[in-house]
Amino acid sequence: MRFFQPIPLVHYRECKLTQGQDWFVYFYVMNPETGKLKRVRIKVNRIHPLSARKKAAKEMMTLINQRLALGWNPLLETKAPKAFATITDAMDTFLKVKSKEIEPTSMRSYRSYVKLFTSWMGDNHISPDTPASSIGKEVAMSIMDDIEGNMTAKSYNNYLTFFRNLFNWMKSKGYTMANPFDDIQKKARRLTVKQRRTFSEEELARLWAYLQEAGPARLAMCMVCYACLIRPKEIVMLRCGDVDLETNVIHIDPKVAKNDHESFRTIPEDLARVFRSLELSNPNNYLFSRAPARDFSPGPRKEDSREIARWWNDHVRPACGFGKDLQFYSLKDTGITDMLGEGVPINLVQQQADHSSVAMTAIYVGRQAQSDSRIRKVDIIKNDSTGQV
Repeated sequence: MRFFQPIPLVHYRECKLTQGQDWFVYFYVMNPETGKLKRVRIKVNRIHPLSARKKAAKEMMTLINQRLALGWNPLLETKAPKAFATITDAMDTFLKVKSKEIEPTSMRSYRSYVKLFTSWMGDNHISPDTPASSIGKEVAMSIMDDIEGNMTAKSYNNYLTFFRNLFNWMKSKGYTMANPFDDIQKKARRLTVKQRRTFSEEELARLWAYLQEAGPARLAMCMVCYACLIRPKEIVMLRCGDVDLETNVIHIDPKVAKNDHESFRTIPEDLARVFRSLELSNPNNYLFSRAPARDFSPGPRKEDSREIARWWNDHVRPACGFGKDLQFYSLKDTGITDMLGEGVPINLVQQQADHSSVAMTAIYVGRQAQSDSRIRKVDIIKNDSTGQV
C-alpha cells in the first residue's frame, strides 16, 4: 500500500513556465495559515541565451515537481527554516546531538526507536527523502496503531514518549511547525503495571541455596541488589574501591547513580562476609566484571547490565523454577518490602533505596488483608484513668 503521498491539485499544483517580457516558473502549494493553495513564482530572466534559459527552466521545473511530490512546501520555510530537510537527516542529526548528552544505554534505546521508525517508513512506502515537515498526524496515528497491535501498553507509551520528544526537538530546531504526536493519548496506567512481583520466603530461600553453589561473585551481586537496593545498571559500574569493609558502606558515585546523586549504602554483615571472599585489592577493578569465567568476579573489564538479565533468564530461572514475573530486579523490590516488614524505619529504607521521597518508599508497604495490632491499640479517644471519655 502507498501510505503517504501528497495529492496533486489538493496539496499542490505542478510547476509551469511562463514566457513573456518576464520569464518565470510558477507552482501552487498549500498556505499553512489559510489552508488554501497559493502561487509561488521564481524568475529566470537573467539566463542567456534563450535556449539556455529554457533548458535551465525545464531542469528547475523537474526538480521542483519532484520535491512537491515528496511534500515540500517553501511557505513552511519562513516558520520552519529547515522544513525541506529530510526526515532521515533530521533523525540522524538528533541522534548525533543526543549521543553527546545521554548515557550509552539510553542511546541504544534511542537508536532502536529511530530504527523502528525508519523501517516502518520503508514498509509503508514513505521515501527516506520525505521532508520532516511533511510527517503529519496521519503518519503519527498510523505508526502508533501498528505499534499498539504488536507491543505491550508499556512499550507503546515508551515509543510515544520518544516520538513526542523527537518531534519537539525537530520543532525547536525549525524542521517542522507542529508535533504530529501531541494529540495521541498514552495507554492507561492500569495497563502498564510492572509485570514482576516480590519473592516469597520459600522462593528466596531457594535462590540463596542455588547461589551458594553458583559462586561468591554471583551471590554477592544478588545480595547487593536485595540488601543494598542498588539498581542493575549501577551494579555493573561499581568499582572495588567503592566497597569499604571497615565502615561497612558502598559508595555510589554521582556519575554512577541513575539520579546523579551521591549515596552510601549500608552493607549487612552477611554480605560483608561474602565480599571478604572476593579479590577486592585493586580499587580500580570493576566489582562485578566481564570476567573470563563469566561469573561476574572482580576484574578490569566492565560488564553490560543486560548480561545480568541474560544470566538470570538462562540459568537462575530454570534452576530455581521461577516464572517470568520473578526477575533480577525483583530482588530490590523484595528487599525494600522485607526491610519495611522487619520494622526498619521507612526513612532509613528510603535512604538505602535512594528514593527521592518517603512517598515513593511507602508504595512498597502495600495493603494488608488483616488488622494490625499496633493500629488496634492506638488511643484515639484519649480515655481518662477511670475509663470515661
